Amino acid sequence: MPILHELVELTIEELRKMNIRTYEFVLVNDCSPNPDTIGFLKSIADEFGCVKVVDLAKNTGQANAQVAALNHTSGDFIINMDDDMQTHPKNIPILYNKLIEGGYDLVLGKYFRKKHSFYRRLLTRADDRFEETFLKKPKDMSFTSFWITRRYIVDEIIKYENPYSFMEGLFLRTAGNIANVGIEHFDRSEGRSGYNIFKLIKLWSNFTGFTILPLRLADGIGAAAACVGVIYAIVTFIKKLLHPDMVAGYASIICLLLVFFGITLLCIGMMGEYVGRIFMSVNHTPQYVVKEIYTGRDEKDAVPDGGSEKTYEGSGTENINNISCQDSKEVSAEEVQKTILSLQETIAELKKEISEK
Repeated sequence: MPILHELVELTIEELRKMNIRTYEFVLVNDCSPNPDTIGFLKSIADEFGCVKVVDLAKNTGQANAQVAALNHTSGDFIINMDDDMQTHPKNIPILYNKLIEGGYDLVLGKYFRKKHSFYRRLLTRADDRFEETFLKKPKDMSFTSFWITRRYIVDEIIKYENPYSFMEGLFLRTAGNIANVGIEHFDRSEGRSGYNIFKLIKLWSNFTGFTILPLRLADGIGAAAACVGVIYAIVTFIKKLLHPDMVAGYASIICLLLVFFGITLLCIGMMGEYVGRIFMSVNHTPQYVVKEIYTGRDEKDAVPDGGSEKTYEGSGTENINNISCQDSKEVSAEEVQKTILSLQETIAELKKEISEK
């Protein structure tokens, strides 16, 4: 957990190097099994006036925790980071400059060399090929947990209210101008990844909320299987006419039954997955449940020092850190003086009217 404190400090340092003085972090506790987590996050909020803590009552997955964080940001730019220092704050200027210079909707960090386990890298590659086919993801586009996007993209993402959040699907259906930028992937500084192969597969299965192509594929497989069955029946009938003494093969019948029943069950199971998710969505299964919003011991301004042309707000969790920014306006001393003179004139007129009455 101490790494989160360092992460906030390093991120603030990088933002100041970019001449950004106003920012906010939103730290989301995704129902960590460690009872000390929420207390530690609150201590960070007490120390830094720019930190807000969102405590979720139940662990509903990293993607839903990210959406929870996005719902508590209000800036023009949002950055998402891991909390384990594998995505280092020093890469923030690289993502930000790429977004601004290219006018992109979304920029994702693309690691030169991933520091994940072998099976996770293998599943990621398979997932990339799958998303290219089913979600129409651009070829060679890498989706990672280190990204920066704009306010209007976030506004559309948080409209998604179903409990099966899938960040790749949410981005691909809202952002049209997407780019990658090369960054370094660091070793995990603290703890171990909470993902195993089963959790990764469960997370991957959320793609069904963003495409109906598997249903169409199932229809195609069923139609092809039916055609093969009809053709095989015709061939068997012709052979029987040409060779009346031909003995019917019970083994081939059993094999055909197994194949066709298997395809039928596969299609039914796939449709059942969609129907089940529709039911859960209609049943208003919560995407996340916020137990508490903590903004620090005192009512503090989110500006740690001086104003700037940009205002950055950030969010992070035990799993994630998001930073967002919005334009801030400085009031000049001349405008303040004019306002004061106007108020003085108004007060003088009121006094005059009262004395006349």
